[in-house]
Amino acid sequence: MSYWEFSKNPIELPFSMGIELELQMLTKDGLFLSGNEMVFHMRKMVEDATELLIRDLDESAIPKLIQKKIRSDPRITENEEKGTVVSLDYKIGGKGVDIEIFGRDGNVASITYILEVVTPPCTHLDELVWWCQRLVAISEMVIPKELFLISTGFNPLQREYYRGLSFGTHYHLGSFKDNKEKIKVYNVIRNFIPHLVALTVNSPFINGVPTDDIRIIGKRYAAPGCLRSVRLKSNVSMLSRSDPRVYIPYLTPDQDPSYFLSVIEKASMEDARFQDLFPFTEWGTIELRICDAQLSIARTIGIALTIQALALLARSMKKIPDAGSSSLVTNREAAITRGLFGGFRADLAPFREMMKANSKFTEHYLGDFKKNKLHTYLFEATQKMFVLLRDILKKQGFLETPYMDPLLLSVFGKIDIAQFPFTEAEYQLYLYLQKQRNIYAVLKELILLTVKCCEDPTYTPISGKLIKW
Repeated sequence: MSYWEFSKNPIELPFSMGIELELQMLTKDGLFLSGNEMVFHMRKMVEDATELLIRDLDESAIPKLIQKKIRSDPRITENEEKGTVVSLDYKIGGKGVDIEIFGRDGNVASITYILEVVTPPCTHLDELVWWCQRLVAISEMVIPKELFLISTGFNPLQREYYRGLSFGTHYHLGSFKDNKEKIKVYNVIRNFIPHLVALTVNSPFINGVPTDDIRIIGKRYAAPGCLRSVRLKSNVSMLSRSDPRVYIPYLTPDQDPSYFLSVIEKASMEDARFQDLFPFTEWGTIELRICDAQLSIARTIGIALTIQALALLARSMKKIPDAGSSSLVTNREAAITRGLFGGFRADLAPFREMMKANSKFTEHYLGDFKKNKLHTYLFEATQKMFVLLRDILKKQGFLETPYMDPLLLSVFGKIDIAQFPFTEAEYQLYLYLQKQRNIYAVLKELILLTVKCCEDPTYTPISGKLIKW
C-alpha cells in the first residue's frame, strides 16, 4: 500500500534528472549471497520485475504523465557487464532513450551482486518520486524470501571493504541550453561537493561496530572519532582521488575535454567516468556519484532538488568562482570523516579571486572576512549554502514539498531525538545506542525502514521542527 499520491499539478523540474539507486540484498544476519548463488535469483528477479511493470501498464496504474513517455513495454535484455536487465524505451525531449531500469550493478566484482534500479530521465518532481518509489517497491516484491533490502552506504556487518562493494546514489542532470551552461553548472556543483557529502554521509559501521565510541553531549551526537562514511573513505578506485593535484578541475567552456583527462591523469573518458562529478557522460548529462545511498527516498529526492537549485544558481551567474582543489579536497575529507561536524577550511580558498568573480557567492561560501567570521564547521557552510539557494528553492516551489525538510532539519532543525547537525549517519549511531549496541537489531530497523520508505516516499526517520532560517 502506498500512502503517497501523484500530484494533479506536478512541479516541472528546470533540468532533467535521473537517479541511480544502489540497494543491498542481505540475509537477516547481514550476509551477502555469493555471486554464484545470485545468478539464478537475479534472472528470476528481472523476469518478475518486468511482469510487474507490464501489469502496471495494462491496469493503467501508471500516472498519465508517465504513460505518455513509455514508448513500449518493458523488456528483458542482456548487458555484457550486468547480465540480464529490465530495459525501458522512454521519451525525453521528443526523443527516445533506452534505460536499463532494473538489474545488477556491472561495476562490482563477482563476489556478490548490487541491485541497481535506475529512474528514466524525469522532467517533473512527482515523476521522479514515482519512479524511485515504484522501483524500490518492485525490488521488495521480487527479492527472494531469504533476502532483505536495505539502503545505506555500506553493509553494517561487512568485515572489510571489497573493491566496488559499497552503495551510492548517482544523480544525472541534463537538458542544458548549451555546453557553456553545462560547464557553469558543473563548476557550481563542484564547489559544493563537500557540503553535499556532509549532508549525505550514511555508512558509519564496519564489522558490526562504529569506528570509535559514541559520545553524546546533551542531545548532540558528537561521536568525534566515528567515521561517518566508511564507503567514501574506502572506495578510492571508483571516485575522485583525495589529492588536489589530480582532483577534478575547474573548467571553462572553451577547454577541450582532454584537459580534464590530463588533470585527473586518465587516458580516456571511459577510464575517467568514475569521479565525484563527471560532466562528459555519453548522454550529455552531468553525473554526481559521491553521495552515499540514503535511508529514505525523501532525502534522496531532497538532494535532487538541491542539485536543481545549484544548477539554477549557475544559470543566473555570469562568472563562477573557483574554490580551488586544495580547499575542496580538504573539506571533502572532513565531510567524509565527520559529516556536518567536520571542520571547514575557508582559509584554503583563493578569497581574492573568488570575490572578483562573485562577491555575494563568496561571502555565503566562505563567511564574512570583514568581521573575521569565516565558517568553522561544515554545518555552518551548509547552512549558508541553503540561505544562498533559498529564493530559488522558494520560487520553484521546492520548499512547499516534503522533500527539502529532511535536509533543512539536518542543519536548521529542532530535531525530536537530538540536536542538529544530524544526518542519517547520526541516526544510525542513535539506533545503535537505542538497541544497546546490538548491530543485528539495527539491521532489522534498517530493513523495516526501507519498506516504510517505499510505502511512503515522503517519510523520513529524522523528524522535528524547522527553525527560522
